[in-house]
Amino acid sequence: MKVRRHKARRRSRGATAPARPPTPPPPDLTTEIEQSVEARDKLEAGAARLKAARGQSRSAFLRSFAAEISAVMIDAICVLDRFAAWRAQEARATQAAEALYQLSAMFKERVEWFKSNSKGEASAALLQIIERLTAERDKPGADGSAIDKRIGRLQAELESLSAASTSATPRQPKDKTKPASRPAPSKAQPRERGDN
Repeated sequence: MKVRRHKARRRSRGATAPARPPTPPPPDLTTEIEQSVEARDKLEAGAARLKAARGQSRSAFLRSFAAEISAVMIDAICVLDRFAAWRAQEARATQAAEALYQLSAMFKERVEWFKSNSKGEASAALLQIIERLTAERDKPGADGSAIDKRIGRLQAELESLSAASTSATPRQPKDKTKPASRPAPSKAQPRERGDN
């Protein structure tokens, strides 16, 4: 029996490998810090909104459930289904809140790391955010009071960062050389008798 062998196919000399899509370059450090500050602030705001909504969720559920029960006959299966749906919704909201809190803590830690290791870029990023928010505040339909509060927090953060950087600048060392001291006068040793 004859075995057929296939010749290996070779690329022609002019052929090139398929091009990979270019990976976008990482953002510059100031932009990365700015994005981290924005993410931190949005996650904190989202967590606060979710916490407020969850605080009202139970009373809203009980209020609507009481209205339904007073209007119709109580059906145990319907009550069980409604209660199970509310519990599932609460469990999902709890998971979402936990995820928001964890991500918020991670971005807080990241921003603090940037502020301690890249003070100049962190200051520039905070200034860019403040400038953008100031421009947004003047647009129609913007929530001016919320934007003003956020600008105030960012300015306080910027001031504390600049205060920390000025206190961290090295001072001129004081001249700690001691003045030349005179040797302590020594007491003359009494001569022994018999020595001349």
